Amino acid sequence: MFRHRVCGLSVTSDFVLTDLPGAEDEASAPDVVVRAGAVPPALPDAFRSGPAWQLANRAFQLDVPAVARFLVRDGREVVVDRDVGASDADVSAFLRGTVLAALLFQRGQLVLHGATVCLDGRGVVICGRSGSGKSTLAAALCASGAAFVGDDIAAIRFEADGTPTALSDGRSHRLWAETVEQLNLSDRRGARVRQPIAKFHVAPFGGPAPEAVPLATVVLMRESPSARTVASSALEAADAAALLSAETYRRRLARTMRPDGEILRDVARLVARTRVVLLERPMDFALLDDAVAAVVAACRSEPSRPGAP
Repeated sequence: MFRHRVCGLSVTSDFVLTDLPGAEDEASAPDVVVRAGAVPPALPDAFRSGPAWQLANRAFQLDVPAVARFLVRDGREVVVDRDVGASDADVSAFLRGTVLAALLFQRGQLVLHGATVCLDGRGVVICGRSGSGKSTLAAALCASGAAFVGDDIAAIRFEADGTPTALSDGRSHRLWAETVEQLNLSDRRGARVRQPIAKFHVAPFGGPAPEAVPLATVVLMRESPSARTVASSALEAADAAALLSAETYRRRLARTMRPDGEILRDVARLVARTRVVLLERPMDFALLDDAVAAVVAACRSEPSRPGAP
């Protein structure tokens, strides 16, 4: 039995979850149990489904051909029916992606699709479409002195006083081979995320990622093909909420598993306590330093609206 921690949860697993930090043995019962077991092709009482998933009351099933069938129950248990020949890396990639997100949705968590760093002791989540350079910008920020928190899943917990906290997803950076080379990180490059994709685990700078950081800034990254420079602007609350609601991880699945009203409520709570910045830039690696400077400047500027930290 292996122990891990991810997104503030203690996890026991029948097999090691690759690239996820181990945890010391704990006397208390785990929050989540991951175990090997049989998962039938059809989820009983499923009331909604997609091309590879099914949803029933407090149960979610994901079928990944040639990898595994995953059953997530009640935000506490994941059963993995692994295909013969599937690698640990392949199984872990889905466990720590869609499966983890589904489990967090079952637990009523707000989950953004973003990379997270800690700058000056405060969390910064960088959101944007897949392939927009979130992980690259996060890695560049860490190379400039920020601390790594998470690569892909930004789980947000609201403390008793309403403070939003970003929880570490436990990952290392996951970067394309070209990015590793351009950032001069070859000496930190580890194994491939999945075969045969040329994306690699890359060890972050500094020590282990902090498990939780108070969240101060959300950066919404947008490609601007016509722009020649990087520009950033703080958003008003209404605009920030409208744009941020589209940044939930696996948006369609999130809206299926959690009522829209709950997600919008959580987004409103988040916007009330954070600075939301729109970062517009051309997709030009030569301007990456400018993007880093713009994010740092935006995070260190005085808040422009009431309620922001």
